[in-house]
Amino acid sequence: MDRTTLLSELLTAHGPADSVESEYRRQMLALTESDGDPFSRRRFDPGHFTVSAFVLSPDGSSLLMIFHEKLRRWLQPGGHVEPSDRTLRAAARREVVEETGLPEAELVGDDPAAFDLDIHAIPQNEKEPGHLHHDLRFLFRVRSTPASHSGDRDDVRWVGLDQATALNPEPAMKRILKKLAATRSTIECQEET
Repeated sequence: MDRTTLLSELLTAHGPADSVESEYRRQMLALTESDGDPFSRRRFDPGHFTVSAFVLSPDGSSLLMIFHEKLRRWLQPGGHVEPSDRTLRAAARREVVEETGLPEAELVGDDPAAFDLDIHAIPQNEKEPGHLHHDLRFLFRVRSTPASHSGDRDDVRWVGLDQATALNPEPAMKRILKKLAATRSTIECQEET
């Protein structure tokens, strides 16, 4: 099965948390049905798929955030899907390793669907026009909390869930925190088994 078909199945399986996320899913499914490779970073109209990861601390009380120097914002690790990535979850895990140095991030839960969906604008720069990133977001947890950072990131920081919106006040972060609160009991049950 090709990646676009797997992507369509993943999107179809996703249960949106609100009307905004439901609209994102609709737009993402439409992108999978259009001509061309929806993962190509040369696809600017309307954009292409990316992946990112919300990484929880071992006790689930903190999120790993990075300061993205080019965008001048605090975000979760993430980026483009590479042709060598076997799955979208593997692509998200690769981004965590590349951007934070945490190789042992583990996917939370057995659900193959993404944790969250988001579409956000990437501004024009000297190399490419403005376009949209259709971001599939996965939830990971680590066993230990050290982190380093790569060249295009200025800072990597563990942030308490109660402080995450101070660094990233976007509405999507508020949706993520609501989902994390609902998921927290699942995470605690996994710790006990």
